[in-house]
Amino acid sequence: MNGRSIRYSSDNCSKLHVIRRLVTSVLCLLLVAGCAAPTPHLRCQVSGDIYTRTGYDLGPGSAVCEQVFDDWVIWEDGLTEEEAVVVGLWNNPAYQELLADLDISLADIVQAAQLQNPQVMTMLPIGVKQWEFALMVPLDLIWARPVRISAAELEASRVAERLAQDGLNVVRDIRVAYIDWQLAVQRAQLAEQGAKLRNEIARVAEARLAAGDVAELDIAAIRLDALVGSGDVARASRDAELAGERLRYLLGVQLSDLPLTPVPTAEVQVTNFDVQLLVEEAVASRPDLRAVELAVSAAEERAVLAKRDIWQLTGILPDINAQGAKGFEAGPGLRFNVPIFHQNQGAIARASADAERLRRQYVNRRDLAAWEVKQAHLQLLQAQTDRTLWRDQILPHAQQAVASSQYALAEGQVSLLLVLESTRQLLTAQQREREADAQLRRAMAELERSVGHRLMTSVESVPTSREMLPTPRVDTESNTP
Repeated sequence: MNGRSIRYSSDNCSKLHVIRRLVTSVLCLLLVAGCAAPTPHLRCQVSGDIYTRTGYDLGPGSAVCEQVFDDWVIWEDGLTEEEAVVVGLWNNPAYQELLADLDISLADIVQAAQLQNPQVMTMLPIGVKQWEFALMVPLDLIWARPVRISAAELEASRVAERLAQDGLNVVRDIRVAYIDWQLAVQRAQLAEQGAKLRNEIARVAEARLAAGDVAELDIAAIRLDALVGSGDVARASRDAELAGERLRYLLGVQLSDLPLTPVPTAEVQVTNFDVQLLVEEAVASRPDLRAVELAVSAAEERAVLAKRDIWQLTGILPDINAQGAKGFEAGPGLRFNVPIFHQNQGAIARASADAERLRRQYVNRRDLAAWEVKQAHLQLLQAQTDRTLWRDQILPHAQQAVASSQYALAEGQVSLLLVLESTRQLLTAQQREREADAQLRRAMAELERSVGHRLMTSVESVPTSREMLPTPRVDTESNTP
């Protein structure tokens, strides 16, 4: 009996030694495969892409409810359009929310690269039941894990491209909001100056009425126009406040008391663009189109994974039974699905259909990008024509008409109503000229967003007399009794 026990013990030790070496080898192989960490897309890569396209970066990451400003942004001397874009990209709350998707995509890469933990199954030796033990290790990761990682990395790349496109949209929105705010402030200034001029004309009319030079009926329209001017000032001031609050939200400073004061901005010097070349650049380089291409590749990888995920092979290393009739029993094994009833056709068809849908989405986005470029280019040409018309033709004529009416009024050749009408036309021309200039800048911002990068560098303009309202002077001394 002692000899047999010793022989059984030697056989068991030999089997356990072989099994131990096998288990150790397989686990080491799995651990080595799990140590291959994929290269993720980082925030700095998205920031670099946006900087290459626009000249602005995302700045350092910040905590929730934390505001970060560049050192060269000085609030006290006024806020330029360039400073507004920098502040907005760093602090825009909606864009900061979108940037959180990048961390989610990185987590998906980590999850795709993770190895499934081994499973242990054991049967307790109760009564006459012998003890059983099985260590199960998934083996399909050898051919499935690389595909999962590839699909996750493609998805992360898609998210990064989408965030770059979102950054271009934020830059456009901030530029447009700044232009609207600056235009609203200019309208308020024009309304205030126009109200002062109307009140001055009304004062002269009242003086002439008191002197008996005009009738009561002649100055009724002048009085009404002065009241309308006061209402225009209140409405224009309120519109400027609303535009300023919208800009504050886009900059991420809604709850702060930082002063917002517009400064003279760069004047757009429009050149002749080849619209067909712009369309080709947009189709070739826009981040949203690249994002759809990456989404197609990721869907194709998921289709490959669905085809490989049929057997779900699991290695049993080892399956051990306690002392039996022939000693300690142990040996390896396999567990897998038998693809009789289905071969994962549903998941394969779903992944293939998703890839086909994304291919069609790319065609739609491509045509949409071409339409956006052509539309923005046409709006740019129209705005350029309008600005030239109002600045070079209508506005000089309106200024000349006011000067002529003032001179004729001083000579007693015309009535105050003619002066009032010419002044109203001048105010309208000044406002329309500024609106045309703002529309030109909006169209340029939209065209650059549609193409996917900056098209030109604006030159800072020096404030000229054109930017100030030339208030028609009313010589009151020659019209009072």
